Amino acid sequence: MKLICCLLFLIFGELRCLYPQEVFKTDFESQRPGSAYPLANWETDGFKALWEDGFDTRSLIDSSLSVSGKNSLRITYPKDSVGPSGNGAQVSIILPEQNEYYLSYRLRFSDNFSFQLGGKLPGLAAGDLCSGGEVCDGTNGFTARFMWRRGGRIVLYLYHMDKKDKWGDDIPLVYPSGEDVAFQRGIWYQITERVKINSKDTSHDGEVEAWVNGSPVLFRKGLRFTSNGEGVDRFYFSTFHGGSTAEWAPAETCFLNVDDILISPDKKYFKMTPSSR
Repeated sequence: MKLICCLLFLIFGELRCLYPQEVFKTDFESQRPGSAYPLANWETDGFKALWEDGFDTRSLIDSSLSVSGKNSLRITYPKDSVGPSGNGAQVSIILPEQNEYYLSYRLRFSDNFSFQLGGKLPGLAAGDLCSGGEVCDGTNGFTARFMWRRGGRIVLYLYHMDKKDKWGDDIPLVYPSGEDVAFQRGIWYQITERVKINSKDTSHDGEVEAWVNGSPVLFRKGLRFTSNGEGVDRFYFSTFHGGSTAEWAPAETCFLNVDDILISPDKKYFKMTPSSR
């Protein structure tokens, strides 16, 4: 019997290696309200975290606001602070490399949120997370985060091999009606993103697609992300005010709540419902 059990363990252990985890998700229900959400908690919830900045001191499991369940994750943006070292929080999550991934999360800006000039929001990425004014040479990855801009307008903030702006390309999110996507304070929204890598180093066939509350708001094709064959392999939870100068900083301490993070290469896990707009 012991021999049979060992053989079964070896067989099914091999199969698990051949078929890596395909769904990564958290609704923060497994965590204690009022506690921080540091690196160890990401890993408890099934994510492999490479590094983090700010989650020990500027994150909190919030039981007063949620979409599903009782908890959400609250991120703090202290007054007059700017940049990831003192504002918001970041973590780099490693994903099994795929040609295509979908990402979805819910977010809510606090009633007093200070949008100022803008700030970063999470998105899919790869490798060395090309950003911060770097040249994306095809070997140092890419980032496909979102940003809020003045008045809560939301854009895709894209670092790719052919970006036109040193500081990344702003690509507006636009509802089918032609209206720019702009988030209001105190309301829950769902952002869903799809990133498909370019097929070869010289091929301009990469794609980014986005939805807000199930409504299509962006489809950009003809992109080159990498030249070294690297696929999508990062979830970059990156949020802070900035830029790096004082005019980007919040006028008062404010918060972002995030809930129901879901990541998978398979579209079947993502329910795209038509917007009421």
